[in-house]
Amino acid sequence: MKIPLIMVAITIIFIGFAVWTQHSLAASAEKLEQRLSSLESAIKDDNWEMANDQLESFNQLWRKTKNSWQIFINHEEIDNIDATLAKIKQLVSLKAKADSLSEISALRLFIIHIPQKESLCLVNIF
Repeated sequence: MKIPLIMVAITIIFIGFAVWTQHSLAASAEKLEQRLSSLESAIKDDNWEMANDQLESFNQLWRKTKNSWQIFINHEEIDNIDATLAKIKQLVSLKAKADSLSEISALRLFIIHIPQKESLCLVNIF
């Protein structure tokens, strides 16, 4: 009788942790995506000073988010985000509008992809 109860408890804890992790990843990805949208708007308006401010704001949020994401996700995903962010920093400093916007789109894809990839669904389990 004790073994089935322990198994049920472990299953409930596992599912609860998975739901919490998914919620946490989705919420932080949404915050990052909002900052990217602000950066994108500044670049589209050729407001490079504001773009630098938005980029610094995004970078600060990313450093905090990165620490928690490293526990849950593949480090290759984080490396992709870091590499793309480094490109964006350089492109914004050079005021390269088209290239900056294309790299922001790539970064957005990396960020939005992570909660989808880590979600608790049958495709990801099997």
